Amino acid sequence: QGLAAMAREMGTGRLQRATAEIADDLRSGRTLPEALGRQAGRVPDFYAALVGVAVRSGRVGEVLATLTVYARSIADLRSTVVGAIFYPCVVLAFSFTLFGFVCWKIIPQFERIFTDFGIDLPLVTKIAIEIGRHPLQFVVVPPLAIVFGLVLAKLSLRSTETGRRAWVRFVYSMPIVGTLLRSSRLAAFSDLLAILVDHAMPLPEAFRLAGEASSDPLMSHAARYVEQDLRDGKSLGDAMRNRRLVPELIAWMTGLGERRGTLGASLHQAALVYRRAAEMRAMMLRSVLPPFMILGTAALLVGFFALSM
Repeated sequence: QGLAAMAREMGTGRLQRATAEIADDLRSGRTLPEALGRQAGRVPDFYAALVGVAVRSGRVGEVLATLTVYARSIADLRSTVVGAIFYPCVVLAFSFTLFGFVCWKIIPQFERIFTDFGIDLPLVTKIAIEIGRHPLQFVVVPPLAIVFGLVLAKLSLRSTETGRRAWVRFVYSMPIVGTLLRSSRLAAFSDLLAILVDHAMPLPEAFRLAGEASSDPLMSHAARYVEQDLRDGKSLGDAMRNRRLVPELIAWMTGLGERRGTLGASLHQAALVYRRAAEMRAMMLRSVLPPFMILGTAALLVGFFALSM
C-alpha cells in the first residue's frame, strides 16, 4: 500500500511505472526481491540481490536505508561532474560568440576603411579580413565539425564492447576532465562494492554486480576477470593488481583489508579517496580553468585584432 501511494504521488515517468508495478507484484504475492528482479532495465540487478540478502538476514530496513544513501551519493557525484564541466563550457561558448561578433561586425568596418584609403595590407591583415568575409567557414564550421566528429565517433564505437572501451580510454586521456570522470566512477564502484561486502555478499558475486552496475566499460570488463580470479582462489589484492582494475595503492589497501577482515572499511576508504580526488578536479575546473580561458580568449582576440587591424 505504501508503494502504491508513492506511485500515485510521483505523477508520470519510468520511476512511477516501476514503483506501481512493484506494488502490484507485492499485492499479488511475490516477494520484494522477485518484484525488483522483474524490473530488469529499470532497477539495477544489485538492488534485488541486496534486498534478497536483507530478507534472509532480517535487515531490510537497514539495507534500504543504505541503498538510499548510496543513490544520494551517486547523484551528488553526478551533479559535481556536471557542475564542474558546465562553467568552462559556458566560457568557451561565450568566447566563440565574442570572436564571431568581431568577425561579423568589427573586421568588415576596418576592411572598408582600408579599401577607401587604398592601403597595401600585410599578410596577417589579409588573413583577418578573409576570416571576416567568411565567418561561417572559419568560425562556426570548425568547432561544429569537431563536435560532430566526436559524436559520430562515440555513436560508431558504442555498438561494440571494444569500441566502448576505446572511447572511454580517449575520454580518460583528457587533462583534468578525464581524471574527474575516472575518479567519480571509481568512487561509485568502490562504494557499491563496499556496501555489498558489508551485507555479506560473496565476493565474486559482489564484483559481478558492481561491475554490471558500473557505467565504466573498462571497469565492467576488468571486474569480470577479477570475479573469475576470485573463484579460482586468488586473493583480492592480487586479482585487482593483475587486472589493473584500480591503482596500486588501492589494490594494496583492499588486499590488506581482506587479510585483516576489514575489507568493507577499506573499500569505503578507497571510495572516499576517489570522491575527494573528483571533488578536487571539479574545483579546479570551476575555479581555476575558467579564468585562464577568459585570459586566453582576451589575449587571442585583442592580440589578433590589434596585430591585424
